[in-house]
Amino acid sequence: MIDRPMIEQIVAEVVKRLVDADSPPSRKPKHNLLVVGETASLDPDLLKKMNAQWNIIHFETLEEAELHTVMKVVFLEASQDLIVKGALGICDTLESDLLGACILEYVPVTLIPRGYLFNILSGDKKNANQEYVSQLLDYKERLLKFGVSVNTLEGFAGSEKVHRDKFEVKKLITQRDVQDCKSDQMVVDKHTIITPLARDTARELGKSITVMETKGAEETCKWEQ
Repeated sequence: MIDRPMIEQIVAEVVKRLVDADSPPSRKPKHNLLVVGETASLDPDLLKKMNAQWNIIHFETLEEAELHTVMKVVFLEASQDLIVKGALGICDTLESDLLGACILEYVPVTLIPRGYLFNILSGDKKNANQEYVSQLLDYKERLLKFGVSVNTLEGFAGSEKVHRDKFEVKKLITQRDVQDCKSDQMVVDKHTIITPLARDTARELGKSITVMETKGAEETCKWEQ
């Protein structure tokens, strides 16, 4: 009988030795970030961080968005209108239409609400109408279940690099990597080796593996089953 875990261990050791023998790695490609909203008024330091981590694409129209080429979509100054419509599946504006398309196509989304609204959604606004706040929090919970994140711009700019480095430096995905991954989605570089046992384990656990491919300035995602 074939000892698959032992084979996987051997493969991992071989890959490690090959990586150690490689020449210094070239500069890592930046993934595409579709930004909805005006960036000119953002804090220069935060914008610099985002530019260092992402290839920023500005949203113009839904037809030109090409969601298959982006790693994430971020909505700046997200309004209450967008949050409510996104939670209810109402797509009667350009932004809500894009948000709905992202949710349908499993494109990761981060909403950056306006300051006052973020305080409400964080439960920090104690003097507001709590019945109304409770309803807004319900809409937020719906969006979270759809895979939409709600964050501050500082949190978004400061946390994304950690996540990106995780999959960019990974040369081999094994069964243990899949089992240890807390997310239902793993993102890997196109040169990453994914063992058959890792794929089988991902299927068993209901997890997906997204392979990022770089073609010139474009990047696309391939969904592994």
